[in-house]
Amino acid sequence: MKRILHVISTLEQGGTEAVVLNYFANIDNSQIMFDFLVIWGEKKGFYEDFLLSKGCKIFKMKNPPNKFSAHGKELKDFFKSNKYDIVHIHAMSALRYRVAKAAKKNGVNTVIYHSHNSSNAKHLLFHKLLKKRINKWCDYKFACSNLAGKYMYCGAFDVINNAVDTQHFAFNENYRAELRKKLGLENSFVIGHVGRLSEVKNQQFLIKLAPYLKRLKDNFVIFCIGEGDLRPYLQNFAEANGLKDKFILAGNAGTEVYKFYSMFDVLAFPSWYEGLSMVLMEAQSNGLPVVASDKITPENKVNNNFEFLPIDENELNYSDWAQMICKLSEKRIYASTAVIDAGYDIKTEAKKLQQFYLNI
Repeated sequence: MKRILHVISTLEQGGTEAVVLNYFANIDNSQIMFDFLVIWGEKKGFYEDFLLSKGCKIFKMKNPPNKFSAHGKELKDFFKSNKYDIVHIHAMSALRYRVAKAAKKNGVNTVIYHSHNSSNAKHLLFHKLLKKRINKWCDYKFACSNLAGKYMYCGAFDVINNAVDTQHFAFNENYRAELRKKLGLENSFVIGHVGRLSEVKNQQFLIKLAPYLKRLKDNFVIFCIGEGDLRPYLQNFAEANGLKDKFILAGNAGTEVYKFYSMFDVLAFPSWYEGLSMVLMEAQSNGLPVVASDKITPENKVNNNFEFLPIDENELNYSDWAQMICKLSEKRIYASTAVIDAGYDIKTEAKKLQQFYLNI
């Protein structure tokens, strides 16, 4: 059995974590086992108990990257004490090259760098200065999309699709009826959103969109699944605009998020940037119509009931979003064929990654 060390920010419910967990769940664990080095390891992650029960090892760093010297020393000590032939680093910017450097300098044969982002406003300058160092310390460069690869690397890279279990996310009329009844939404037009509550996900846009939706469908609700630092702000902003009952912050859905795609009538996704969104692939596996920001890569679209629109804040854009949401809600697709054909079915893609690991 080969043990692959995955270096990851957290083991919470996030997009990158979902990608890695999807691949782990569909790889033959008698041949390949995943272990985890968690960069921001101060809290217990959502997936920890599950991974430990499957035989994974989990290591947590005590010194996060903002403790620059201590973080570097801890990385060096870790790779001296824990021997791995293959290290797979998941990153949002080039700043994580330090992990690759520590790994290579302390005996790791193969280092894989994996880009999960297409922009990073917070660290953009440092990212641009450091991205050339990835070539020096990494043997393979992966990206979740072409845009994410061009953002992260100088030179060639391979795209590894953010694949999903298309059968798991398929539309289910029972889930739809049960959730709508439970939540009192049987007669509502439900605009869904799934994502952490953060500036990049731009949920504020949805609140500002509400008056334009009201002109077309007075029975609408905007139903947001996810948690994050912006919860208090978004809640207060919605209430200040008289939308307490129209803008629902439902929190995390745990392992049952797949059921909510069937409950929604349309998915609204106004992100400022993405690598390749797991949420959008899950929604399209469900056949759910999608209206998404034109700031994200066109690779996110595989179904025909999907439209990109501008998210610059002006009356015309809000009006266009409202009209498109209502129009597309009539175009649900009851097959995941396009998602599979585009290479986003996890059962197929996991076999490819497994073979790659075995061939190294």
